Amino acid sequence: MQKIHWFCNATRVRRLRAHGFTLVELLIVLAIFSAVLGTIFSSLSEGQHASQISSEEIEIHQNLQDILSLMTSELRAVGFPPETFYDAAYLQKPSTHKNLVAHGLMSIGLQEIRFQGDIDGDNAVDYVRYYLSGTSAPYSLNRFGGAIKPDGTLPGGSPQKLADQVESLQFRYFNNSGLETLNLPDVATIEIQLTLRTKHLDPLSHIYRTPP
Repeated sequence: MQKIHWFCNATRVRRLRAHGFTLVELLIVLAIFSAVLGTIFSSLSEGQHASQISSEEIEIHQNLQDILSLMTSELRAVGFPPETFYDAAYLQKPSTHKNLVAHGLMSIGLQEIRFQGDIDGDNAVDYVRYYLSGTSAPYSLNRFGGAIKPDGTLPGGSPQKLADQVESLQFRYFNNSGLETLNLPDVATIEIQLTLRTKHLDPLSHIYRTPP
């Protein structure tokens, strides 16, 4: 009876070993499982980054449209109202406000422009300056502006940051013949080339996207 009892226990032990896993097998399974999880999480991460980049592109495109609309609207008011709107004798009176006449373009450059004009139609001339700040991309696009004071002095205050992901900005100036010029009196048309870029790298190309 004792031998039979021992044989049964031995048989049971052998069956447990046959249906169990060795340490090596467990390590192999864990390694495969870890690799599968790594692939899944990597795919999820790439998907999240791609979604983030797409959202940034939409935001950049909207921001670009808003900035260009603002700049275009204000530049159309350059030099308005001119001196010819007023009687010369009236303007020569000491009591006449010095902010009634816009002097148009004040300074032009490839990445900066300064001008005067009644941009909001309130019969008071405004001073506006657009310029970049920063030593390398991404730059910040800033706008400083406000109504010129009655004595003709420039407005105070701080500049407004319009965008902080600027890849490039360039102003180009043309005369009535369509030729480029940097001579203030000859400028008839202004072209704005503004490029914004995403904050994060594209997960596939590893570059910053610059939506058109």
